[in-house]
Amino acid sequence: MDMRFPAGTVPEMLPSNRRGRQSVRRRVTALAVCIGVRALASCAASGPWKPATQGPRIRVLVSLGCPSTLDGYQGVSNSGSDLADSLLPANPLSGLICRYGPAYGPGPAASRERLYRHALLGPVAAHTLASAIDAISTTPPQGTFSCPSDSGLHTIIAFAYASRSDVDLWYADSGCRTLDNGLIGAFEGGNPSFYGAFEPRLEELCPQQP
Repeated sequence: MDMRFPAGTVPEMLPSNRRGRQSVRRRVTALAVCIGVRALASCAASGPWKPATQGPRIRVLVSLGCPSTLDGYQGVSNSGSDLADSLLPANPLSGLICRYGPAYGPGPAASRERLYRHALLGPVAAHTLASAIDAISTTPPQGTFSCPSDSGLHTIIAFAYASRSDVDLWYADSGCRTLDNGLIGAFEGGNPSFYGAFEPRLEELCPQQP
């Protein structure tokens, strides 16, 4: 780090003034450490990533199964202030995976996202998938990412609990892939906990269409 000071703020030092040079070095080092600590505190205080979700949001309950289409929905709706800090609570009783893609054919049906595969999860599978999701970093993405084309694929993952209402997650599984609960989210780019653990586990339980 280059430290620059305005003229007149650092006393002029002669080469022979070794004690003075050491004193200034200590001050500069302390200032650099202080700046570093402030920068780290600022990053830590930024909080989870909050995606800018627009459009209507859907509510899915494990007990009712998957809707046949997304019907224009662009996200999920949840309740509970705890979801502002984590994607989902621990220890679900069961789960549901609903995978949607474009329906090809004549007329307006061609533009609607229809359910093409689903899976109902028992306690063990739900707990395993929820653990993989809970481990995903929700740190806001930084830098520039080059994403593949968006083919209109989306997945809703729902979990049921004993002592709270169901929790839904919206997974955009094409283009720039993201996962969110309507309040906070995670971005796949540069996020090994996303593509290294969560996505493979999801594919094992309910594969994406080719």
